[in-house]
Amino acid sequence: MILPMSMRLLHIPVLTGILISLSGCATNTTVDYDRAAATKFGSYKCFVIDSREIRTNYQDVVLSPIVDRRIERAIGRELQAKGFQQNCGKHDFRVTFSTLTKTKTEINDLGVGPTAFRRYPYMGYGGYSRIDVDQYEEGTFIIDIIDNDDKELVWRGAYTKRLGWSAPSEEEVRLIVSSILAEFPPGSASKGK
Repeated sequence: MILPMSMRLLHIPVLTGILISLSGCATNTTVDYDRAAATKFGSYKCFVIDSREIRTNYQDVVLSPIVDRRIERAIGRELQAKGFQQNCGKHDFRVTFSTLTKTKTEINDLGVGPTAFRRYPYMGYGGYSRIDVDQYEEGTFIIDIIDNDDKELVWRGAYTKRLGWSAPSEEEVRLIVSSILAEFPPGSASKGK
């Protein structure tokens, strides 16, 4: 049975709603770590956060000092809540963070729209599609954990999202850092000391 055009068009909002709700379920956070170094995580007690001067050597986008301090405070609070101590005499691991940006293009083709103006000899059904092209900046915030003895990266967490026009608030930074560090150390929700 072939549905009339009006019935077929009713399916589009329903499908669009389903796709939007499913895309909201995707996570923005990714985590990876060195499986061979997994045994070291249990012995970690003390950390230090790299200074702004050290980070500017390898950071793609240099953040404002205000946002930088927000991030440092959020990382410090989150790790201390997990039982780690900051700035001891000898630290077990270093924490550093960086940011990357990438220009993304999003193309939306709904496949519906009114008939376009046509000239002879190209008359007849002239349905066309409205195509929206959107270019935007996508930012990735990365937290790295570096073992102090080996000087090697042992854990990395990243959070990716579409960038807005304003700097993130203290609460937004806290939520992002919390979502990244939720899986540190690997295998436990929190250190539980």
